[in-house]
Amino acid sequence: MLIGLDLRCLPNDGSDGSGVAHAARALCLQLMQDESVEWKAFVPRGAVFTLSVILAKAGIQYNEIDSNESLRLRQKDDKKKVVELSDNSSKSLRRALKQNPCDILFVPSGAISPGLGVTAVPWVHDLTIFDHPEWFPQSWLKRQITTRFFLRGIKRAPVVFAISEYTKRAIVRIANIPESRVVVTYEGGDETLRLIKNYELRIKNSNQNSSKEYCQKKWGIKSPFILALGTVEPRKNLAMLIRAWKAALNPLRAEPSGQERGVCLAIAGRDGWKFEDVNREIRNLKSDEASRFYRIKDFNDEDKRQLLLAADAVAIPSLDEGFGLVVLEAMQAGTRVIASDRGALPEVVGDAGLLIDPTDEGGWTKALAQMTNAKCQMPNESWDEKFSWEKTAQVILESLKKI
Repeated sequence: MLIGLDLRCLPNDGSDGSGVAHAARALCLQLMQDESVEWKAFVPRGAVFTLSVILAKAGIQYNEIDSNESLRLRQKDDKKKVVELSDNSSKSLRRALKQNPCDILFVPSGAISPGLGVTAVPWVHDLTIFDHPEWFPQSWLKRQITTRFFLRGIKRAPVVFAISEYTKRAIVRIANIPESRVVVTYEGGDETLRLIKNYELRIKNSNQNSSKEYCQKKWGIKSPFILALGTVEPRKNLAMLIRAWKAALNPLRAEPSGQERGVCLAIAGRDGWKFEDVNREIRNLKSDEASRFYRIKDFNDEDKRQLLLAADAVAIPSLDEGFGLVVLEAMQAGTRVIASDRGALPEVVGDAGLLIDPTDEGGWTKALAQMTNAKCQMPNESWDEKFSWEKTAQVILESLKKI
């Protein structure tokens, strides 16, 4: 069996990427290590370097482009191949598939392009745009086109992968397909953080202190601090978080010793769309509030790990999430989580974090004010086994082999 991987969701600028791109590269790295099938990864030219770094982590390297514009991996059985696309367009992928056919095309972004001429299987992350189009920047016409093609890809697929039970229910409801055709895979978070097993010991030892020093040196972040991680967009509900944090500063400001110390807030993630309300809250910060606020837009995977390890709490006040990768990574880092009770977040958090209605600003203020005294509950071993890229890859590969 020859399985193609549509990796057009990887960033063209060679960066690590976040969200779907992060999940896609982590999963495909795990998938391509399986020797029971043959793999072809279709990658835009600007993202080939990103993929080469990913593969190198697994001890896989490739040679220069050959006459077929393919990157032949140095493997004894030659079961892995990288096909370089001229760009990330559907036309480029269709042309590459004609020259480099495969039996099945796995699409980690979830969006199957039309007219590919091959059985395609999507990995769906969320369908929020169907319920809340106002949260997205597309025009009415563009949204109609993209959502129609998206649904057509789902309905034609022999099996559909969903990253959570919440997303599965949304697929069944919106695409009107049988539950039996949708397989829940979950996600795996950050393998580097997951493999550090002794959570409580790590919180107490020098690892967290060294992470705090890392963040202090690189961004000047003072402790204690709350971290919000992810692209700044409407459903992340970050304007509310900033207001709740400002309200929580007053009770936190007075220490028993009389020394003034306020909890800081760091928002890390690129600017997405429709974030005017967030910028307005930032502009309106008073001088003492501004001295405790940090906006980080440029960071890599290692920076993200250090932020997660150093933070005293990670706040995810999202109005909707198809999974909640940041929640999972925070818990893998052993950092306390304050999350919304919407979408798939309760599914991931379980009883190891604090869940609050994202519209309850007063509740968030109270939770942030008590953050430094809150107990950090640790997930149990069964939780850890449930969320791993190895397990996700196993579920997907088993289903693909049955097609």
